[in-house]
Amino acid sequence: MTSPVPRAWLRALEILRWRGPGHFLLLTLRELLRPVIYWYAWNIYSTDLQLPLTQPYAKGKFDVRIFAGDKDRPVARQQLTLLGEPLPKNFDTRVNRGDALAIVYSGAEPVASGWMTFSSGMELAYGITWILRPAEGTQYGSFVLPKWRGHGIFSLLNVALNTYARENGVLRSIGSISVLNTQSLSMAKRLGKKKIMTVILVHIRGLGWTFQKAIGAPLNTRFTPWPGRVRYAEAPNLGITDKL
Repeated sequence: MTSPVPRAWLRALEILRWRGPGHFLLLTLRELLRPVIYWYAWNIYSTDLQLPLTQPYAKGKFDVRIFAGDKDRPVARQQLTLLGEPLPKNFDTRVNRGDALAIVYSGAEPVASGWMTFSSGMELAYGITWILRPAEGTQYGSFVLPKWRGHGIFSLLNVALNTYARENGVLRSIGSISVLNTQSLSMAKRLGKKKIMTVILVHIRGLGWTFQKAIGAPLNTRFTPWPGRVRYAEAPNLGITDKL
């Protein structure tokens, strides 16, 4: 019997397919350097929920269901399990603080999920946490089953969660997308999201410090820096067209 392809190789082929050779090489280099140095870079986007939302562009017929609150806890747990991904360790914490979970279905089959929180304090990375103002939310933790990727399902998750937020009095949605995530960056453009800053974090292992830099707006307008050993640099507000 032929041995199954290791999951790590499947993941590598998937990244190469969806992000292209350039981003694949950058991600590979980052992983090779992980024992010494590790870095992240995100574009931060804002969506005004008082304006009409751009329609999703998913290919195919899908339904989306939102789960929120203690009443939905058991079925939300069950549906996430059916997706085949490990249940988040802080699942109950997410539900208790009022986070919303969106699950996308093809017929009766769950094919994708995504979360939105309306509370400050969620970690971006290395102890750096989100600052949300009143009537704001941020999306996180999106996942699409590999066989369903490339169908525009992320756009469904995005619009469904933003619609739920607006219906519950939220005025603005904030989100982060890795600068190496080609597909999600394209989604942000197609849905008309406004880029408000780019955040760069470089963590040096051994020395125990993290270099933090924001381009486009001060970091502390959206994030609480880690109070540990930090090297910090702030860029001037050069506008939303800045690029790394």
